[in-house]
Amino acid sequence: MAFRAWRRRIREYDEITNVGPVVRRYFVIGAFDGALTVLGIIIGAVGAGATEAHKPLILSASVGAAVALAVSSAVGAYEAERVEKKLDITTIERALLARLSEEHKEAFQFAAIVSAAVHGVAPLLAAILPLIPFFFLDVGTATIAAIVVALTILFVIGAYLGNLVRERVVVTGLRFAAAGLGTAVVLWLVGTRPI
Repeated sequence: MAFRAWRRRIREYDEITNVGPVVRRYFVIGAFDGALTVLGIIIGAVGAGATEAHKPLILSASVGAAVALAVSSAVGAYEAERVEKKLDITTIERALLARLSEEHKEAFQFAAIVSAAVHGVAPLLAAILPLIPFFFLDVGTATIAAIVVALTILFVIGAYLGNLVRERVVVTGLRFAAAGLGTAVVLWLVGTRPI
């Protein structure tokens, strides 16, 4: 299929399903989950006394969690959207007293796949970015850098959402970052106490 025809088909599918808001929600939820999950692993490990020798363990656990979160998010989103889209088709067909065309059914299938892909990729990206400092810096410095990266990701997500609804982007960005910072403080307090 030529690129132009593919783009036209995507646009038609979006018009039929209005998948944009769903994808946006999944991206925000997934990225938020990914950033906080890895932040939790890093702060928990360092708070419990992780040293330079533990860096491979921190990276391995974080990447494992990121991949598991991505797969879980993608599969969960696909199955949830697949069922919701089937219910939508049934509702529309009952209202119209007619069967929907194959194009409509393909559009709903496309929406489920795109939603799942976005919900899988978002946490993976947001989880991997805070790990990059661990490849170049010592554990202490990398932890601080990872916290800054994670909070920056959360701020950008909040600012983006604030911009969509014409709120002050700094306020909504700081609200998201504050959630991350509050989580980091709680994790540090929990991680530094012996269990």
